[in-house]
Amino acid sequence: MGTALLVCYLLTLAPGVTFWDAGEFIAAAHGLGIPHPPGTPLYVTLGRAWTLALAPVAHAARAMNLLSAVSTALAGAIMAWLVADEVSARPGSVWGAAAGALSAGLMATVWANATETEVYAVSLLHMVLLLACAARAGAHAGAAGRRWMACTIYLIALAPAVHLSVLVAVPAAIALAARGRDGMWSVSRALVLGGALLTAAGIGRVSLPLVLLGAGLVLAAGLPTWLTDGPREVRPWRDGLVSLSLAALAASALLVMLVRARHDPALNQGNPATLAAFTDVVARRQYSVASLLPRQAPIWLQLANIAQYADWQVGLGWGRGIFTTPVRVLATVMFVLLGAFGARALRRDSVRIADALMVLLLCGTIGVAAYLNLKAGTSLGWGVIPDSMPHEARERDYFFVIGFWAWGCLAGYGGFAFARARRWPASVALCVVALPLVGNWRAVDRSREPRASAAHRFASALLGDAPPRAVLFVAGDNDTYPLWYAQQAERQRPDITLVTVSLLPAEWYQAELTRRSGLRWRDELMVARKTGIARPASRLADAARRAGRPIVASPALTAAERALLGGDWRLEGVLYRSHAEGDGSVQTATVSTALTTAAARVAPTFPRRDPPLVDDIAATMLTLLACPRLGQVWIADRATRDSLEVKCNLR
Repeated sequence: MGTALLVCYLLTLAPGVTFWDAGEFIAAAHGLGIPHPPGTPLYVTLGRAWTLALAPVAHAARAMNLLSAVSTALAGAIMAWLVADEVSARPGSVWGAAAGALSAGLMATVWANATETEVYAVSLLHMVLLLACAARAGAHAGAAGRRWMACTIYLIALAPAVHLSVLVAVPAAIALAARGRDGMWSVSRALVLGGALLTAAGIGRVSLPLVLLGAGLVLAAGLPTWLTDGPREVRPWRDGLVSLSLAALAASALLVMLVRARHDPALNQGNPATLAAFTDVVARRQYSVASLLPRQAPIWLQLANIAQYADWQVGLGWGRGIFTTPVRVLATVMFVLLGAFGARALRRDSVRIADALMVLLLCGTIGVAAYLNLKAGTSLGWGVIPDSMPHEARERDYFFVIGFWAWGCLAGYGGFAFARARRWPASVALCVVALPLVGNWRAVDRSREPRASAAHRFASALLGDAPPRAVLFVAGDNDTYPLWYAQQAERQRPDITLVTVSLLPAEWYQAELTRRSGLRWRDELMVARKTGIARPASRLADAARRAGRPIVASPALTAAERALLGGDWRLEGVLYRSHAEGDGSVQTATVSTALTTAAARVAPTFPRRDPPLVDDIAATMLTLLACPRLGQVWIADRATRDSLEVKCNLR
C-alpha cells in the first residue's frame, strides 16, 4: 500500500519550492534554522539530516518534498498493517485494510500535503506510529505491554517538538491501549496516557498547571493497584516515574532551538536564545491564540467550514475550485455513506479499531474546530455574516487532515464490506480507491506548470530585478518564504536585504535586521503593540537611504505601505523603486518603460484563464509578474490595463 501511494505522490510531486510555508521550512532545514513559532525543531532536524543524505541526487527543495511523500506513504503502509492486524480473524479483511489506507492517502488534503514541503506530512506519520504502538500496548500484557506503553508515552511527549496536531490522535490511542482484545478496559493505562496528553499539551503551551496535572495523573495510575495489592506493589509507581522521565526526555528535543538560536542561524524566527524568548516561541505568543470562548465565528459557521473542507476531499477536481458542483457533492455523499457503512462493518469485525477510528474522526474534525476556535473561513460566510467579522488568512483544511484520514480509512473498509455483503471477490474493495484517485489527481498535481515552478520563478524575478545591495521590502509569507529559500538554499543575490513588513512589529525582528544589515536604526526601536509597522518601516527606510542603499518594494505591498518607505515610486521590472524621501502621502506610482521591457517579455499571460484551485496562490503571485506589462504601449484593452493597475497596487 505504501508503494502504491508513493508512486501517486512521486508522479504529482512538486519539483521545487512552492508557496505558503514550504520555502521557509526548506530554508530552515537547509541551514538548521528556526521557522515560525512553535519552531518544530525535530521536524527541522529530520529535514536537515534528510537533505544531507539526498544531497548527491536531489537539491534541498526536491529532497524536502520527497520527505513529505515518503512520510505519508509510510503512514499509509503502517495504517494498512494496523487495521489488517486488528481484523485478521475475518477472511479477506486485508483487502478492506488496504482499501482504507489507500483511500486515506488519496484524500485531497492528505495528498496535497504529501507533494510539497509540509510539516503535516511528517506529523501524520508520527500519529500513525503512535496508534500502532498504542495498539501493541493494548494487545500485550506484562513486560511487553509496559514496553509498548513506554513507547506510546514517548511519542505523545515528542509531539511538541514535531507538531502539536499529533495530540489530536491521543484519545484514539487511549481507546487502543486501554482496551485489550478481550474487551477488558484498563483504568491505569487510560490514566497514564491521559496524563501524558495533558503533560504534552502543557509543554506545548508552556503551562505549568497543565504539566503538573498531567504528571499527577500519571502517578495516580498506580493507585488502583496499590489499593488492591497492598503497599508491597511498587511497580506501578516505578512505571509512573519511568513514564515521566521518558516524557521529559522527549520534551528536551525542544531545547535544540535554545542552543541553535545562540548561533544565530540565517533563519531565526523569534530568536529563542534566552529562556524568555524560548518560551514565547514554544507557546506561540507572537500570535494571538484564541481561547475556547467567546467563539470567533458562529458555531454553525465553524461546522459549515468542516463540511466545506470535507466536500473537497474526494472529488476536488470535479468542482470549480472552492465552488462545488453536483458531481462533487455526489462523490462526497457516496464517500460519507461508505464511511458509515465501513464503521458499522468494522465494529462487527473489531470493536477496538472501529472505536479508535471513530474517536479519531470526531477529534480530528469537530474536536479540532472546537479547540482551535477558528475565524470564519476565507471563502465562507460572505453575505451571511457581517463583513466586519474577521476571516482566516487562508483556507485551513490542513488542520483537519487527521479527521479526513480516519474518514478515508472507514470509507475504504466500507467498500470491502459492501463487496463482502454481495459475495463479490474481496479485492473489489479496491475499486473504492478510484473515486479519490480520479477525482483529485488534477487538482493536487503539483508537477504541472504553472504551479510546478511558480514560486521559484517569482523569487528569481524579484531578486533578479533588484539593484545591487538593495533593501527589498516584501509583504508577507508568499513573497517572503520563496525568496528566503532562493537566498539561503540556492545562494541567489545574498547582497539583498529582505525586510518582511508584516514582521516589523516584532521586536526580535527589528533587532535581527539591525544586527545583520548594518543599518543604524537600533535607537529607533519601537514597542510593537504601540506602533505597528509605521514607525519601524519608515525609520528603517530612512536608515537605508542614509547608507546609500536602494529601496525597492514587492508589488504585493499596497500603495499605503509603500508611502511609509519613501516617495516617487517607479515600477522598474517587477519591483517598485523609491527615488525620493516620502512624506507619508499615497501617490500613484509611475512606470519606467525602458526598465520593464525585458521583464514584460517573460511575464505570464494575463489575465489567467485556468479555473481557481483551493488555496492555490500560484496564479495570484504569477499575476504580479505581469505588472511590467503596464509599461507596454501595446496593451490596448483599457479594462485589462485597469485590472493590472489594481492587482499590481499601482494606485
